[in-house]
Amino acid sequence: MTEFTYFKNDWTPVIDDYLAKHLADEVEDPKISQIMAYSVMAGGKRLRPLLFLATLNVLGKKIEEPEIRIACGIELIHTYSLIHDDLPAMDNDDYRRGKLTSHKKWGEAEAILAGDALLPMGIQWIAEGSNSAKLAAMITKAVGPNGMVGGQYLDIDSTNNASVAGDAKFINKMEWLKTGCLIQASVEMAAVYARATDIEQVKLVDFAKAFGRSYQIYDDLVDVVETSEEAGKATHKDEEEGKNNTLTLLGIDKSRKELKNLIKQAKDDLHGLNGKILSGFFDLYQKVL
Repeated sequence: MTEFTYFKNDWTPVIDDYLAKHLADEVEDPKISQIMAYSVMAGGKRLRPLLFLATLNVLGKKIEEPEIRIACGIELIHTYSLIHDDLPAMDNDDYRRGKLTSHKKWGEAEAILAGDALLPMGIQWIAEGSNSAKLAAMITKAVGPNGMVGGQYLDIDSTNNASVAGDAKFINKMEWLKTGCLIQASVEMAAVYARATDIEQVKLVDFAKAFGRSYQIYDDLVDVVETSEEAGKATHKDEEEGKNNTLTLLGIDKSRKELKNLIKQAKDDLHGLNGKILSGFFDLYQKVL
């Protein structure tokens, strides 16, 4: 059993139980609670909250209820982004995590409002769990106009735009913002929260940057190597819809090579830390390599 599998099996049920209980208990209106929980509890890798908890583990920080609340706050924010990303005005997807997307299940207005509710609730949970405005500021920066939302805008703006098709600098920036920023924040918030040393923080942030960049390439490859059933969402869409990404820039073979280089770089960045658990997160890439 790999380190990643062990860690995921150990903490995913805790995350799932917390999310289900507190979404039910802390949202007064039962219908909006149900709509919010529909997307949150649809499954998924729980990658970002697990990265937060794994980083705490690496740094020897005890994981209790406040830490779980912070981790679950990150997951609420991530789920908000998925709900909005699936909307007809964005990527127009019918399925996510093997289930109907929120707007297909409940309606567009309901889906928009569910996402609108998950974002501030996620920030609230992070602030309450950490008792720190600093972590709340870190997460809002990561998902705002200079982070994830900015990257999603560039993604939309570059679709069917031939002028950026071969622009590696633009594509790297766009994919980093829309995916990498939140991944880096998940690790960096844990390092700040656990009061990592300056050297530990540098190593962990360097790891997170390489992992965050690699994860988008992995996701791009999933679009061409997996079926819709395997991925839990529509695949083989990016090229058809005129998306510009690393895969359309480099092709499959060179994208795989770039992914392998980033994996090596990220593992090297963990040198000197007890980073086996974080290195184990790369196990999920095996299906595309």
